[in-house]
Amino acid sequence: MSSYANSKEKIEVDGDVDVELESLLPDHAGGSAGGFPRRYILVAFLFCGLFIVYGLRICISVAAAPSAHAHTDSTTGGTSTNFQPESMYDEFGWSTTEQGIVLGAFFNGYITSQIVGGILSRRYGGKVVLAAAVLLASFFTGLTPVVAFNLPLLVACRVMTGVVEGVSFPAIVTAKERSTFMGIVFGGAAAGNVVTLPLSALLLHSFGWRWIFFVYAIAGLVWTLLFCLFTASTPAAHSSISPRERHLLHTCSPPQKETRAAIPWLRILRCKGAWACFVGHTCFNWGFYTLLTQLPSYLSLALQFDLEHAGFVSSLPYLAMLLFSVSGGVAADAVMARGWLSRTRVRKVWMVCAMMLPALLLVCCGYAETWAVAVMVMTLSVGLSGLNTAGANANYLDLAPTLGGVVFCIGNTFATIPGMVSPVLSGMIVDAYGCDDEHVQACKQAYQAVFWVVLGVCAFGSTVYGLFATAEAVLREEEEEPQ
Repeated sequence: MSSYANSKEKIEVDGDVDVELESLLPDHAGGSAGGFPRRYILVAFLFCGLFIVYGLRICISVAAAPSAHAHTDSTTGGTSTNFQPESMYDEFGWSTTEQGIVLGAFFNGYITSQIVGGILSRRYGGKVVLAAAVLLASFFTGLTPVVAFNLPLLVACRVMTGVVEGVSFPAIVTAKERSTFMGIVFGGAAAGNVVTLPLSALLLHSFGWRWIFFVYAIAGLVWTLLFCLFTASTPAAHSSISPRERHLLHTCSPPQKETRAAIPWLRILRCKGAWACFVGHTCFNWGFYTLLTQLPSYLSLALQFDLEHAGFVSSLPYLAMLLFSVSGGVAADAVMARGWLSRTRVRKVWMVCAMMLPALLLVCCGYAETWAVAVMVMTLSVGLSGLNTAGANANYLDLAPTLGGVVFCIGNTFATIPGMVSPVLSGMIVDAYGCDDEHVQACKQAYQAVFWVVLGVCAFGSTVYGLFATAEAVLREEEEEPQ
């Protein structure tokens, strides 16, 4: 592939959708005017899209976290009698197990639409599928407060949110700077966590938990409108594209096939490298989803933060994750460009570090004696997990240059299982230890057990990925010849 100055950068949105980056933006969007390449503008759109998608996904983590009422203030050591606003957990009198069912419901829907999303994107294009997914996810998020009084209806609503979000996950397909762009776009997930958790806590304290869902639903609708207005699917769809831009796209882009080759499902399922990605991705997500759904509750129950401070503090790890995600991708590309490590070794080193270092730190966090130490260790733990973007996430595209989206969808299907199981199992462990806001020591012991489970799962995933992962392009469409 040529350099970015005249390259054919592509994007995939949960499917093998080959759409030129430059072609997605109308000509009036600026092109290379002012020295700012168009592909960066599209990456910004995708960054914001993933930001919104994760906001819609995790805002319930704060809304459903138990409020710490009268407790010992973790910052002063004194007793606080400042009662906090009720969350969903408090208002509806849930047990921790019921809370886990609500938090895991999203993933029960999310797992069903991964492969379907890839097929839809291949057929109808990434823009249509992504816009429709965010629009519907926003609708179900706005509906959540309306049905929350009834637990089965609430679970069904969250399941449907997961179903429609399952087709929306974006991935950038490039050659020379794949890790860099993957790092930036996937950094939108970390940025969504950074903003969503404290903003949700602020909305809870200012307006009540229902407005958490309303605000994010509105944000999703606004993003969908802007995405539809300022992007296009192909160069031919632009009414004002310049002749120079059209010529550049035509000369840099290969001829489009009339029909696509059949997806080699059996070869994908028989590929050891693909299974290494599936296992690594799944085990990584166990730790990621455990913290994603449990972090506000852990801070509130074990560290006795009120939700307002817990929302702010719980965003710090994801800010670190954003920094590691972007810088880790840049570093991976630099290491490969200088020939210090092969692409396969880079993927293995980055992915194993993204699993084992955070898991070890998480276990240490459970034994921290002070909240300041716990937050510092947890921040470093979650931050290091951002190296995953240059690990398995980019590895899918190494394995299957034209099928990366399909292979990713299969892997993301398996990797959604932790989102279904981990919140419920964590809730059962916390309940088994008798954790509540009056038994802080029991809460600490409960979350120590939860974190040890994370370490065991990540150790298994690191072993499998380290042994069998490869960055060789071993999966291609049936009729495609190696370049």
